[in-house]
Amino acid sequence: MILKSLGIALVFVLLLVSPVRAAQSAASGDIAQQLICQCGCTLTLANCSHGECMSRDAMNTLIEQKLSQGQSEKQVIAFFVAQYGEQVLASPPKRGFNLVAWIAPFVAILAGAAIIIFAMREWVKRGSQAPTTTTTESEPGEEKYRQQVEQELDEFRERGFR
Repeated sequence: MILKSLGIALVFVLLLVSPVRAAQSAASGDIAQQLICQCGCTLTLANCSHGECMSRDAMNTLIEQKLSQGQSEKQVIAFFVAQYGEQVLASPPKRGFNLVAWIAPFVAILAGAAIIIFAMREWVKRGSQAPTTTTTESEPGEEKYRQQVEQELDEFRERGFR
């Protein structure tokens, strides 16, 4: 009877602890997605694919420890930022100079599109204003050369290439 009640109590405790552990694991995964592994691979902790990456393993262990101590995700991330600097973050914070990293690509794309549109309009405008036929006045000496070319072409047509 005592053994049966101990078994029931153990199952009950495991059922209570299991959701807490799952929540910690989910929070750990969320944090691992937000932090860059410090081994030099430039991947997030969750995506670092080195077989025995000591940096990833140490950081994940530290995340688990901090979460089991009751710290929130923000506190854990703040700990890593204090330890490694902002380069540990997978995406820079949207404030201060880092705001340029978020805005600059869109500004560059818009500026490039504006330049392309302007250039295309200028090319179309120049194409429609260009004269369709060009007439040149022949100089007095050119007529002599033109007759010589015509004569040589006629001879070539009659005799062929030799």
